[in-house]
Amino acid sequence: MGVRRQAFVDLSALTGNFARSAPSPDRVLIDVRADAYGHGLVAVALALAEAGGAGFLVSRTTDVAALADVGISTAVIHPAGPLASTLVGPGLYGFDGSPARTTLRLVGEVIAVKNVPADRGVSYGYTYRTTKPTTLALVALGFADGIPRVASNRAPVKVGDFTGRVTGRIAMDQFVVDLDGNTATVGDQAVLFGDPEVGEPTLSHWADATGLAPDVIVSGLGSRIERIYS
Repeated sequence: MGVRRQAFVDLSALTGNFARSAPSPDRVLIDVRADAYGHGLVAVALALAEAGGAGFLVSRTTDVAALADVGISTAVIHPAGPLASTLVGPGLYGFDGSPARTTLRLVGEVIAVKNVPADRGVSYGYTYRTTKPTTLALVALGFADGIPRVASNRAPVKVGDFTGRVTGRIAMDQFVVDLDGNTATVGDQAVLFGDPEVGEPTLSHWADATGLAPDVIVSGLGSRIERIYS
């Protein structure tokens, strides 16, 4: 069946954020560029259209065609000049620091667990070495999935009840987390960012750790990551 690489998109949170940020939804243009910031263009546009959204801003003619295929005919391509309508974007996805609900939770699968001694180099170039005997978890997400390599040795990851960080360099298909004496089992979830109300790292934590804007991080998420809508 393959490993799980999943982005859980909460459409009710998205439409709720829209209702709060756009009191006159028929007078705004909704920013769904970059595959709706990695959330999935068609699913997001359909949900927001049902919530009263009337216009959608996209980047490419292929995006216009994709939306026309599901009966949304109000998509416009990003113009070179000023927009005629009020643009609603970052607040929908919780990027701008507003009290918006979390809309995307990114999860990888633990595919290996290994006990290692002290002074063991981890991943390419050994930019991280263990300081004591510990347990390492291998997570099936990598830069081929859009996980930024600058997150190496920096960004938080929650495995079970333990929140550690990306350990060593991020590889194409995977990265490592030093569990620091905690345990994990193959098949466990590794949460990169999600809901702070349940103690998960957030997209803001990843932005702080990497120096990248939140919209840059999620817009780069690749097609191997399955989008699951609720």
